[in-house]
Order: sequence, then C-alpha cells, then structure tokens
Amino acid sequence: MKIDFIVLIQRFRLLIGGSYILTTLLILFGTLMPNSDLPEYQVFNYDKVMHVGAFMAWTLATGITWRAFQPKRVSLAILIIVPLLFGIAIEILQGILPTNRNPEWIDIIFDALGTFLGILIYLLLLSVKDQSERIKSEY
Repeated sequence: MKIDFIVLIQRFRLLIGGSYILTTLLILFGTLMPNSDLPEYQVFNYDKVMHVGAFMAWTLATGITWRAFQPKRVSLAILIIVPLLFGIAIEILQGILPTNRNPEWIDIIFDALGTFLGILIYLLLLSVKDQSERIKSEY
C-alpha cells in the first residue's frame, strides 16, 4: 500500500498547522527567554547547533504546512526569505527586549545554514513524491 504524501498532509492539516505554530513558539521562547548563563561569543558551540537544527526544522515545516493548506508548492523564495527574516527579527528582538541576551549576527549565518538544509530536505521529499507519481503514471 502506497501512501500519498500530499494527501496525507492535507488530511491532517489542522494537526500540521498546530504543530507549526507550536514549533514557531518554541523557537521564539528558546531564543528570547532571559538567560544569564549563556556563554560568551563562541563560533562553534551548542547554541549554534541549535540554530541550525531549529531553522532546518522550521523551514521544512514551513514548506509542509504551506502544502497542507495550499494545492500548489511553496515558492523557494518564500522558503528562503521568510526564515531568514524570522532569524533577523529574533536577533533584533534580542537587542531590544530586556532579556539579558545580546544579538549575535553570526547566529543569522547559522540560521541561514539551517534554512538551506531544510530546503534541501523539502526538495528531496518533493523529488521522491514526483518520482513515485511518474512511476504510477507509467503503469
């Protein structure tokens, strides 16, 4: 029994939409909560890995959530611009809000890396779906 990825996500679109909102809130909470125990600037530390992972997941979730509610694919421009603006907004808020956190512009680079990894996974999922559709149409 083959499962159609698009039909599946459209069937569970409310659950997917809710998960997307929850993921967004978790990223905001994790990046904006006050924390005086954060280490000073280090290029490769746990924080940077979290930025890559969070933005990879969030970008992938953006593409899947879009497809759950829209019949057409999300444009790559949206999958690039929206997460990057989200990351920039977080860094600006870290500088504005009294959370005892400082904006680090290198975080935006790690957010961008996660965004591009999320896009690659999203495109891989679409290519697998497209190949299965091509195989179905041949038979």
